[in-house]
Amino acid sequence: LDDRGELITGRIYAPAEELLRFLEQASSQYPGKGPVVQDPVDPALTLPKDPSSAGEPGSPEPGSEVISVLRRLTELYDADFGGFGFEPKQPPWEAVGLLLARYGHTRDRSLLRMATKTLDGIRAGLYDQKDEGFFRYSVSRDWKTPHYEKMLCTNAGLASTYVEAYQLTGRRAYRQAGLGALRYMLDALFDQSRGLFYASQDAGESYYALPWGQREQAEKPRIDRTFYTGWNALAASSLLKGFGAVGDESYLRVARGVLDRLWREGWSQESGLCHTLEAPGKSATEAPGPQTRYLSDQVHVFGAFLDLHQATGDPQALQTAIQIAECTQKLFSVSDGGYHDVCDPSPDPDPMLRPVKPLLENSLMAEALIRLSYLTGQEDWERQARETLSLFRDVAPGSSYLGPPSLRRMEEDEERLYLPAAAAWGRAWDMLVQGPVHMVLVGALSNRRTRLLLKSALRVYAPHRIVQVLDTQDDEDRISSLGFPVDGPPALYACMSGMCLAPIYAPEQVRGLASERPWAGSAKFAVFHG
Repeated sequence: LDDRGELITGRIYAPAEELLRFLEQASSQYPGKGPVVQDPVDPALTLPKDPSSAGEPGSPEPGSEVISVLRRLTELYDADFGGFGFEPKQPPWEAVGLLLARYGHTRDRSLLRMATKTLDGIRAGLYDQKDEGFFRYSVSRDWKTPHYEKMLCTNAGLASTYVEAYQLTGRRAYRQAGLGALRYMLDALFDQSRGLFYASQDAGESYYALPWGQREQAEKPRIDRTFYTGWNALAASSLLKGFGAVGDESYLRVARGVLDRLWREGWSQESGLCHTLEAPGKSATEAPGPQTRYLSDQVHVFGAFLDLHQATGDPQALQTAIQIAECTQKLFSVSDGGYHDVCDPSPDPDPMLRPVKPLLENSLMAEALIRLSYLTGQEDWERQARETLSLFRDVAPGSSYLGPPSLRRMEEDEERLYLPAAAAWGRAWDMLVQGPVHMVLVGALSNRRTRLLLKSALRVYAPHRIVQVLDTQDDEDRISSLGFPVDGPPALYACMSGMCLAPIYAPEQVRGLASERPWAGSAKFAVFHG
């Protein structure tokens, strides 16, 4: 910081030698020589722009954005240990999600190998076999030297990713790791009385060095009891993924409760979702100020309510998601496109909170808007998603935000370590270009057969899968507009690329859909003509 508290430049993590050079550079350039110019991307990692995605007039080649990100991930891929880059090595759940989706579409086994090698390395090195849950990251390239902090967001992100990988591959080890992360969250981080998740557990190196038997008597590492809105939404989404994969109703109950609490205590029609909720032992006056709002919180809660709607068919969850989307447009959208990361309407805003347009949160917002477009049939949401993603063609995969240098607030140097922002951007583009696998279930939710078909659909991995229940008692107009019969028995239609499979009436037939993967490459499938 300068003498007025303004940010000059910064890093969250740097090895000792690099930190010394960084401090010497900052000291030599300030005062009197202007701010340090920080290129947030290592020049060695700079990727030449694909001419087809250079943002020039005209439409780029469809899918070129995804190809550019995959090429960058391939260059950074560690073929020996999995993951991307060297050390410190972060668990790259956004990138693995992109690789799984692309494999689902293409059956390119090299993409699956990159994903599974990475997941195997993370599980071997960062998963706590005794207390369960994942450590935050590895100091070493081989994943074997963990930084022992356990974060709610890390465990939620990895739980979702391992559950999806289990659904795609059938590997029991991935099921065990994904559900183990959920158990850790529920056992160590969940406050039963508040119905919310704490933020993290400290990196107690001496505790984790103990033999397993001695851990039973030792004092466990301290818990950070902050309730972060966005991280709780990520936890709810991961529980809903677990519910879909294994049908455990307790996951659904907790996820519903978390989202209900976030909505009741954290939502304002005028200012959206707050960043933290009241922590145990604090009065309302001690809680964080009400002014600053963060895009990340809005995006994660928006996505979680869409997840809840897809898992249950609950129409109120969809209406809540629409409210969040509309409020986010009002508070965070920018006239020249995209969304700012913070909204602080106070007369004396914090100079550290000057807004930029973050690639990660904008990409996740676009992904949620695409889902909302399919669920509502309103194409304007998809148009907004396309415009948002297009804004970052000259940014991804080489940088993580649009804005003045040195202003992006991030946990790590994203581009150097694991490209989460670019991977999320590529995945959203893939969903936009390829289209989701849209599983439309037509039937009354009061009908047991409808509910069984829904559970079966949720167990299937399909790239960018959207599951939608259209109740014959409440959604007759929408059903008719899509060309599906209203008066037949409950039926599931798997739709992709503007066509739908023949209707499925029996839950056991849905399992066949998972093995056939008709959405992949040159697979043939019967077409339903409405």
